[in-house]
Amino acid sequence: MTATDGPAPVTVTGTVHPPDYFRVVERDGIDWDVWTDVLRGRIAVAHFRGALAAEACERIARALWDSPALQAPAGTRKGYRLGPDLVGSADMDAYLDAVERTRPEVDAVLAAAGDRSVPALLAAYRAYAADRGLEVRLAEHGGRRAAAYKLRVRTSAAGFALLPHDDAETLRRAPHLKGFEVQDAAHICAAVACVENDRGGELVCWNLSPDQESRAALGYGYDTRGYPERSLAGYQRLTVPVRPGDLHVFDAGLVHAVGRPAGTGTHRTGVQWNMAFHDATTILQWS
Repeated sequence: MTATDGPAPVTVTGTVHPPDYFRVVERDGIDWDVWTDVLRGRIAVAHFRGALAAEACERIARALWDSPALQAPAGTRKGYRLGPDLVGSADMDAYLDAVERTRPEVDAVLAAAGDRSVPALLAAYRAYAADRGLEVRLAEHGGRRAAAYKLRVRTSAAGFALLPHDDAETLRRAPHLKGFEVQDAAHICAAVACVENDRGGELVCWNLSPDQESRAALGYGYDTRGYPERSLAGYQRLTVPVRPGDLHVFDAGLVHAVGRPAGTGTHRTGVQWNMAFHDATTILQWS
């Protein structure tokens, strides 16, 4: 089902945020103060242009396409994934087994860019945070560490390459993830570093964090399969162009989508992960 098919949609309701929150702050390169403002719930979206060098992006993309572990996920929307699928796993043990199985392949792809890759950026953020009395660490469950990253390829598709959805409540309410410490986080954020794109593939966000009543009316449980676009028509919408080397971090509780990469055979490839404050001094990372 596309975002425009079907009968007149249920109106999606929930929290609408004030203008000083629902905005995009853009910078040339990384600004860790702004990044942390997103994690603290002060800004909805931060977009850092040219956070990764063009050569680093090209090396990561080439290594990803060459990786024998790159998988085409099941479903009607074309795309590829390298790394574990947290929400799609049967339970936490299955997810953590997948983390350990895929971590070497993910690390190898990111290592193709050497010390200019995404892990180097996050190492810089850990140092920034440590200077301010904050610890950034991988989320854990039963003494086992979560994945740091996964890579996703979005391909040309009718409408959105990734339908409008929200992630935070899915993570918090998923019964098969019970006990995972990220479920305790009050404000869950997502981060994506783009390493491959031509045109299109924009980040699109709506000024709405949906409530459970809307989810139930649409037949959704803890997950969302794509809010009908018409049901979001009354809400302010932000569209953020995305180029290779750009990195954005945003509130994963907002309804958001990925625009269609322009033209047949084009891709929007990104390195993805989540972050959240677990307590006043601890920031979790996972994927």
